[in-house]
Amino acid sequence: MTDDSNNTQKLFSEFTPATAADWEARASKDLRDTPLEQLTWHTYENIDVKPYYTKEDIQQLPFTGQKPGDFPFVRGTQTDSNSWLNIQEIKATGNGRAAIDKATDALARGADGIHFIIPQPEQFDLVYLLGQIDLNKTPVGYSLPEKLDHFPSRLYNKLTANQVSPQNLRGFLNYDRMTAKGELSREENKAILEILEQTKESPAFFGISVSGINFSSIGASATQEIAFTLNAAVAYITRLTNAGQSLESVLQNMQFHMAAGSNYFFEIAKLRALRLLWATIVNAYQADPKLAGALRIHSTTSSWYQTTLDPYVNMLRVTTEAMSAVIAGANSLTVSPFDSTFKESDEFSERIARNVSIILKEEAYLDKAIDPAAGSYYLESLTNELATKAWELFKAVEAKGGFEAAYESGFILGSITEVSRRKFRDIATGRMVLVGTNKYPNPTETINFDPEELIQSHKFDTARAAYPTEVMRMATELHLRKRQRRPKAIVAIIGNGEQRQVNATFAKEFFSCAGFETELQNYSSVEEASDKLENTAAEVLVVSSSEANYVKEFGPRIRNYHAKPTLILADDPQHMKDEMIANGYDEFIFEDCDMRTILDLVHRKLHGDK
Repeated sequence: MTDDSNNTQKLFSEFTPATAADWEARASKDLRDTPLEQLTWHTYENIDVKPYYTKEDIQQLPFTGQKPGDFPFVRGTQTDSNSWLNIQEIKATGNGRAAIDKATDALARGADGIHFIIPQPEQFDLVYLLGQIDLNKTPVGYSLPEKLDHFPSRLYNKLTANQVSPQNLRGFLNYDRMTAKGELSREENKAILEILEQTKESPAFFGISVSGINFSSIGASATQEIAFTLNAAVAYITRLTNAGQSLESVLQNMQFHMAAGSNYFFEIAKLRALRLLWATIVNAYQADPKLAGALRIHSTTSSWYQTTLDPYVNMLRVTTEAMSAVIAGANSLTVSPFDSTFKESDEFSERIARNVSIILKEEAYLDKAIDPAAGSYYLESLTNELATKAWELFKAVEAKGGFEAAYESGFILGSITEVSRRKFRDIATGRMVLVGTNKYPNPTETINFDPEELIQSHKFDTARAAYPTEVMRMATELHLRKRQRRPKAIVAIIGNGEQRQVNATFAKEFFSCAGFETELQNYSSVEEASDKLENTAAEVLVVSSSEANYVKEFGPRIRNYHAKPTLILADDPQHMKDEMIANGYDEFIFEDCDMRTILDLVHRKLHGDK
């Protein structure tokens, strides 16, 4: 074995390093002189993502070359591994004993800790909890409702009575009324002070949780989630220090609860940018820089991207979400069960969710690589872009008087609503894809729940990305149950032509996603199509033809048929829209059209509404 410590020869030294201009020239050649600007992706964060990134893009970034553990902690604080805690979320109703038993079983089967959702904290049996779980060894979180009922005092009193050391208590309390409703009442402010006083003596138990999930779950962009979470954290700091608490104790007790969404690289960059900006805020308070590193980040897979239709796709969805969270350096992670949108999760779905984190650790070895995103030209640039945009928004909120004032004025919810409406519009037009919901549906899917009961349930999350599409699909399902058959959509392709096939395929997939039985039929002429379709029993008839004389003739021929199907043209008529309507067409389907308008019309006709 030779000593290569003084060997400075680089691998592949015979190759000349490529510059950004070199890459641009080669890409332009491969694209046959198509402008590279056409490949730029404009995001909801107002970031233009280029088609490629090079070394030049990160040379001026201040955190390039820093190591894990270095201020401002873009690369996290862990220096020996990238370990995270696998936290299972469990709802604890009544005295919580059934939930505690489930938690004990989960801990024996791979969970590292438990996050209890406790709607009735005054009933929760803390003595039973202490008898089943060692709170000095197992991290346990408690999410509490608006009515706190002195839960922290009860917890610490029971610890003392059962000779459990509060100093070694692990976990967190989640009582974040600030991000939930934009302000704290006098009673809630008093409760936060009580929590902070109780948890001061427990360095591994975090009493102040700031939940960015309350923003992401209603469709906020990544920059909004970062900025508003930081604004809320500053509001907590202001309230608690004004009440006489030390800045150090507040900062040491702070945890951020963040969602991990489906935009993989953005979610990695999001947590890195969050730590960078938190360090900037801590530095502005002239606090010890080490306190910025005390921040704990708990990630949960996003509820906004969960779907009710083709729910097994959620298994894949949460896997990429979980990967982005752990690569970004989350301290702990909760993976949501795939069926949580439409039923109480069972042992199977909870086990699958728990095992996602275990596989990422035990089989993918993601705990072995500290900050694997380091050095990526794209991710480093994206981290900087997100941090810059989020910091601008953070300062705008502070200029409006801070989080509470900006929330009360409607600025925070208004700006989130603006972004979420754009997202819903993109889902409706197919620009944003939700696999199994608005693209690539499962044609053999069987809905094994009552769709009407689910839609009317207060538990059904109406803020999710898929909700508008799902409501339309549920209407189709109700028609199936009432008539004992699915509504049918025939897509008639008249003549030949590549664009006709493209339009027809788009229409077929659209109605398949809506739960219709769909069928493609090819015809050589209008006469043949109208003759063959005269006795069709289809509720919807889509015509795909690129020649105006075909579509003008077809409408008048078929609109007087006895079945009176909804007649849709698979094309954008543009200036001919009024003429097409006069010729019998009810609607028009094409890429970027508003799918909700079409389905609303179709379902009104299905149910006999005019």
